[in-house]
Amino acid sequence: MKKIELSTLQKLQLSVLKEVDRICKKHGIKYYLIGGTLIGAIRHKGFIPWDDDIDIAMMRLDYDRFIKCSEEELNSKYFIQNYNTDIDFYHALTRICIKGTFVEDKHTKHLKCHKETYIDIFPLDNVPDDEEELKKQKRKILLVDKILKYKACILHENGVLYSKFLIKKFLSVILKPISQRTLYNYRQKYMKKYFGQNTLRVSSTASKYGFSKQIMLKSIYGDPTMVEFEGGMYPAPQDWEYYLNHLYGNYMSLPPKDARMPTSEVYQI
Repeated sequence: MKKIELSTLQKLQLSVLKEVDRICKKHGIKYYLIGGTLIGAIRHKGFIPWDDDIDIAMMRLDYDRFIKCSEEELNSKYFIQNYNTDIDFYHALTRICIKGTFVEDKHTKHLKCHKETYIDIFPLDNVPDDEEELKKQKRKILLVDKILKYKACILHENGVLYSKFLIKKFLSVILKPISQRTLYNYRQKYMKKYFGQNTLRVSSTASKYGFSKQIMLKSIYGDPTMVEFEGGMYPAPQDWEYYLNHLYGNYMSLPPKDARMPTSEVYQI
């Protein structure tokens, strides 16, 4: 295997974004640049110089439509990865992966799921306006996520002692009778509980920033605002400034130099 340089990796991922954009335009599917990709668009008019992935989001209805359209139209250089296509995949989102690549990830190397490089597509789901109902939804989603991670024995670098790994390993054995599919179905059920209801807010419940921090008024996303990214124009949340301030605070400030590095190593195979 040959390591892919960051500049080449970014070009590969940009090609995936262009393919997603093509399908979305053809079928009238609305999507948004989010997360670090949106910071890059606003601060650098492209990738954050050390960033190695792309994040976008879609409202649940558009998200489901996009998956269906992509199953029929996606360029053969790429493939869809989610609960339904990869049984060992435990994230509650969809990835468009690039064939012929491999991502080195010591936390998931024991899993049998595909490990190609990708762009992330996050569903935006309705959340209830009633705060007590919101707490219930949050608790159920977090519980299923915790069980999924224990079952998969996912490791994390920060503060994980060997004894904690043994506990996770033990729990993964205890949880073996519970199928991945059962847990996935529960996760989807709790995410989509308020689908079709006229709620004011949505949340990207699969985000690493957490359920609560991702809760925003639908109007924040609204009708997309076009922003420049790597020489093209792509959709961002209507009120992208609120979105970025809410998640990151002063998003125009650069992080410390020792934090300006890619999060993974990607290889050509």
